[in-house]
Amino acid sequence: MAGKFFKRLGFFTAAGALFTVLESKRELRNIKKKYIRLCSDKSTKSKPVRLAFIADFHEAMEGRLNRSITRLIENEGPDAIIIGGDMINGYEDDEIRPAVTLMRALSDIAPVYMAPGNHEKKAELKVYQNKELFDSFIDGISDYDDIHYLSNEKVKLCYKDRTINIYGLDLDLEYYKRGKKVSVGKEKLNEYLGEAGGEYNILIAHNPEYFEDYAEWGADLTLSGHFHGGLVNIPLIGGLISPRLKVLPEYTKGLYYSKKHPDRKMYLTSGLGQHSVKVKINNIPEIIIIDLI
Repeated sequence: MAGKFFKRLGFFTAAGALFTVLESKRELRNIKKKYIRLCSDKSTKSKPVRLAFIADFHEAMEGRLNRSITRLIENEGPDAIIIGGDMINGYEDDEIRPAVTLMRALSDIAPVYMAPGNHEKKAELKVYQNKELFDSFIDGISDYDDIHYLSNEKVKLCYKDRTINIYGLDLDLEYYKRGKKVSVGKEKLNEYLGEAGGEYNILIAHNPEYFEDYAEWGADLTLSGHFHGGLVNIPLIGGLISPRLKVLPEYTKGLYYSKKHPDRKMYLTSGLGQHSVKVKINNIPEIIIIDLI
């Protein structure tokens, strides 16, 4: 009896592992678009401002998805393209090429605004073996006027008859470490970004864990990534695990409303690629199209 049990257990374990590998490969080769409409100014009568939002590119499929990503975004005619960090991985010398190539192509469609993720931060601090990785990445995009790398910086944009502030948050690595969560808070965000402006404020913040702090600071819309949709998305439950190895985390992907400031929102994307453990189950890479009405 015990022998049959272990044989069956081994069979189902192997079948499950094979399914995970094959399904992950299938999903990582596909991209879907998601559309959301958000109210940014009830008084305006102009056409919506359209944003395309992506994050966690992680050299998706070594750049083989670049043309698809570019085409899908171009077809939507965005006014701006926002990137929520982690365009690179940090493991290979030539991996910046897909990221730089994609960002250059996207800048031909609309202005690109990117805030760093933890992988860009690690590269900047020379954590990776390739110490020139960050410099090469920045050099690859710095000559393009429509690519804006926002490291605790703000740009003020006028679209139609409204003004929008876009902030790019560059958190220190201590806010990404596994284990005990370090608090950010409004005062620390003021140190990073200055006080929030009086117009509609979009905050590009790679780590979604501090959403309530972002809302308290004054972000009307936070755009985040980092969690990769929880790797495995369980229907009616959500993502399985966070980068801090927390099972069933509070945030995994989708639209969230602040508990203290219900009019302030966060969209957390599941991203376009993966690094290290390249697993995606029921969690197809996505491009988010946001209409601000």
